[in-house]
Amino acid sequence: MGLRQDSSFSNDALVSDSQKRFSIAIVGGGLGGLSLAIGLVQRGIPVQVYEGATDWTDAGAGLVFAKNSMAAMKKISPDIYNAFAKRSSGQGWESKKTTYMDYRDGRADGELVTSVICANTGQESVHRTLFAKDLVALLPEGTFQMGKRLVGIDDRPDGGYTLRFADGESTDADVVVGSDGIKSKCRQVLLGEDCPEAIPKFAKEFAYRGMVPMERAVAVLGEEFARNSMVNIGPSCLTTTYPVEKGTLLNLVACCSIGKWAHEDWMVPSSQEAVRKDFAGCGPVMQKVISMMDKPAMWALFDHPDCSTFYKARFALIGDAAHASTPHQGAGCGQAFEDAHVMCSLLADEYVDSPERVEDAFAAYDAIRRPRTLKVVNTSRENGEICMMRGESTGDDLCKIKATLDQRFHWIWHEDLDQQVQQARTKLREASEARCSRQTTKDLQNLQLEHSN
Repeated sequence: MGLRQDSSFSNDALVSDSQKRFSIAIVGGGLGGLSLAIGLVQRGIPVQVYEGATDWTDAGAGLVFAKNSMAAMKKISPDIYNAFAKRSSGQGWESKKTTYMDYRDGRADGELVTSVICANTGQESVHRTLFAKDLVALLPEGTFQMGKRLVGIDDRPDGGYTLRFADGESTDADVVVGSDGIKSKCRQVLLGEDCPEAIPKFAKEFAYRGMVPMERAVAVLGEEFARNSMVNIGPSCLTTTYPVEKGTLLNLVACCSIGKWAHEDWMVPSSQEAVRKDFAGCGPVMQKVISMMDKPAMWALFDHPDCSTFYKARFALIGDAAHASTPHQGAGCGQAFEDAHVMCSLLADEYVDSPERVEDAFAAYDAIRRPRTLKVVNTSRENGEICMMRGESTGDDLCKIKATLDQRFHWIWHEDLDQQVQQARTKLREASEARCSRQTTKDLQNLQLEHSN
């Protein structure tokens, strides 16, 4: 099923009559960084995006989104949502259009445990790389550069930053936003390379990933299982499948729990024999899913469950650089769009008229976004445990698993994004008043000093 395009702007998404008096460097050209860049450009704020990769890859190609994510896209810019709508795939059957995921017992023949409903939107999925390319096309020419791998950031005397890249080049910016993914160099710089929070944490899971033509998936799984989004839960493992690219492809993910990751690299080649061994105790549907993993590789799953701050001065983190998550709630990337929405709204605020006031905007962003996003990270880990039948309060009891799944996503989906922005702006105003008060006190002290002399 396709989505209708959107032509409406939110109130804060109007193009500014005059540009802001500061420049912003966004490090990382994933979906979060690109959506932020589009939103800032359309609000009259100069921006440059520096992506470390030299070429596009299809790693982790499929992404799922629900109501909150799509609402955030619209609020940043209708252009982002329209690019998404052109590519997105919903459930293949009309009868499942409001279903987020069908959860099935993977130990047997895939009997239904529960259909999790997200009214009005259901679930939409997209091919990550192709969507990212579409977003780049929305940026002014020269705004996006690839092959710019960050190696360091230096403070400048004026409060800005100098970014150094692996190719030997450097650039200056008044403001830096780190959107460079789970292995973020920006996170290491902001928190300190020796800070334990700077390093991703192994989630004690790994995944096999794949993508196959829908015709093949239908032949292997049948119409219902191939054309609609499914999670098959099993003992210490699960499979997730959903259509992408207007239903022409099926994205495959097969996760297993493991106590320790013994490899230096996060991705290591595997074999069909190894995959079959990992899923030996599972039923026929899960066996059919893993049979389509033609060139299997093991991908270690890491996340960022803790972070004491998302900003420092005029330097902030968004997306996976701030709060990388496991995939078990389908909510990680959606949080990056929420980040971009709140940050765009704050930086476009009339109060933020100089580089010095960006710090107040970032403080407000941190106060509003950090608690919610870190809750998403930690509940995603928890949902992985539940769907691998290892949940502390659910175990392998399907009735308890159903009761948990039926209600655990609502707080993510039904978030009031306008309220987030309103709360952030209130904190921005409070910071403005405090700054003015400090300046007034300083001016009076200077005046008294002059008179005393």
